[in-house]
Amino acid sequence: MKKIYVMAAFLGAGSLAFGQLQQASAHISKNTVKPTSTNNHFVKAVGDSIWTNDFSDGSEWTKVTTSMPDEWVIGTTAPSGDFPIAAIESTTASNGFALFDSDLMCSGSQDAYIYNTTAIDLSSHSAVNLAFQSYYRKFQGQAFVGFSTDASTWNWVEVHTGLSANDATANPTSVSVPAIGIGGSSTAYVAFKYVGGCDYAWMVDDVEIKTAPANDLAINTHVYGSENAGTVIPFYQIPLEQTAPIKAITTVLNQGTDDQTNVVFTANETVNNTYTSTSTAISIATGDDDSLVVADDFTPSAVGNYSISYSLSADEADDVPANNVYSTYAFTVTENLYARDTSTVAEAGTYYSWLTGANATPAVTIEPGNLYDIYTTAEVSGIDFQIGDVAPEGAQVFGQIYDDAFNQVGNETQPYIIQAGDKGKYITLVYDTPITLTPGEYVVSVKSFETDFTVAAAGSSAPNTSFIYGDLGTQGIAWYYTTSTPVIRMNFDPTLSVENNELANLNVSQNFPNPFANETTVLFNLKETANVSYTVVDLTGKVVANVNEGTTMAGEHEITIDGSSFANGVYYLNIVAGDSKVTRKMIVNK
Repeated sequence: MKKIYVMAAFLGAGSLAFGQLQQASAHISKNTVKPTSTNNHFVKAVGDSIWTNDFSDGSEWTKVTTSMPDEWVIGTTAPSGDFPIAAIESTTASNGFALFDSDLMCSGSQDAYIYNTTAIDLSSHSAVNLAFQSYYRKFQGQAFVGFSTDASTWNWVEVHTGLSANDATANPTSVSVPAIGIGGSSTAYVAFKYVGGCDYAWMVDDVEIKTAPANDLAINTHVYGSENAGTVIPFYQIPLEQTAPIKAITTVLNQGTDDQTNVVFTANETVNNTYTSTSTAISIATGDDDSLVVADDFTPSAVGNYSISYSLSADEADDVPANNVYSTYAFTVTENLYARDTSTVAEAGTYYSWLTGANATPAVTIEPGNLYDIYTTAEVSGIDFQIGDVAPEGAQVFGQIYDDAFNQVGNETQPYIIQAGDKGKYITLVYDTPITLTPGEYVVSVKSFETDFTVAAAGSSAPNTSFIYGDLGTQGIAWYYTTSTPVIRMNFDPTLSVENNELANLNVSQNFPNPFANETTVLFNLKETANVSYTVVDLTGKVVANVNEGTTMAGEHEITIDGSSFANGVYYLNIVAGDSKVTRKMIVNK
């Protein structure tokens, strides 16, 4: 994987922008998994209280900034940037709380922390937990707690790791983490650190150090989905012919003071009640973590709805059961539709969030896409997608499929011309003839020339499983991966292309030669006499040629295009015959 770059500048009013946007590998990396349920340490541990602080006295905390001048603020003022959120509703909020208002400061690189000024004596307590009240809304930042015995060298632990871009914790959320390395020390320090840039905000209050519970298993990661070429990806709609064994893997941390025995991970399909599987029982020593994998994968056998629940058990009752509760995996097996996004309302015109290049400076065109696993050779007839918050009237939208090295597979779909009122509309882009896909990994995308074109998004993606192509970072025009999941789907309905070919009056060949230097030829066939015209458009949307061929009789015809004045690059040829329109991509290389 090449070095990746976080793009904070694309956050727009109400939009998801790109989530975490980072440069993609030239070839999709394998062994990618989706951490769908992580240990957010959301419930206070049991135990005796050793030390507390309610931020009523700001002098009891020392502030440190490691990049930019932005710092934590102690008081009662709520976040107040361009995207304000409410103040934390902690027990003692009226006395003060700690706030890092990233959006108000809005620097490009924020890294700051606070820690207790006076050391805490934990010499009589070898195992302790840090508990506090928290309210955090994430864009692409990170929240950490730290532990030190000298206020200089810190052990940092990230919290709220399960949040996606624009998600927030409950207000407030009770957090508990093992206090690493300070148990038994007479000079203990705890810290709260924010790392990000122009994000939302994090607030902390009612800090407490308590004796650690005896039995406390906590989830670190939870991975589920089907595997192909080393990649594990969850789907939320999938054609029956593409179903594959669904894996379930978890890593679990023993945060308690006692070793845990007979730890078992269980998967259970609850809609049809036809599947249950468990992992091999293991022991996990205090402070250690380990992985558990269910013994038998689950393969759906029929069209319908499915829901897999997951659970964790051990010999001893857990003192903090809420930090080992798993997300349920619900999905639908379909006849023809394949979807990675989590939206259940896209077809109805409702969208959750969207991707756009309009918020970049300058604005850029984008081509978002999702990675899909193909398990059985099949013919894809169309690409479905949902328009987001902005639908630029007259814009052309195309669908395209790429292999796992980002090489184009087949031609683009026929274009869709955006109409007035298309905001939120669910569109099917149809292929002239179906594209045959053999088993492997493919990226399915949609693209437009317009910078204000938006694509709806729903759910989050693991790195290198959802992508955006465009001039989005220090590497210029390239593929980047995003943690947001665009609503872009594969459609295997065999009637789509058949219907399109039967009804269309116009059939057009690919231009030849292609690429070409000065001249290229296109063959087309009319079923009925019609007025024929064509335009050639560059990647910016500029029309570089506009020709009206006039009334043309039914039958075979050809067009010779003079490209001697065209600069090198990619162009789109749009041929119109009456109500029929066909687009072909051409490349000029002199």
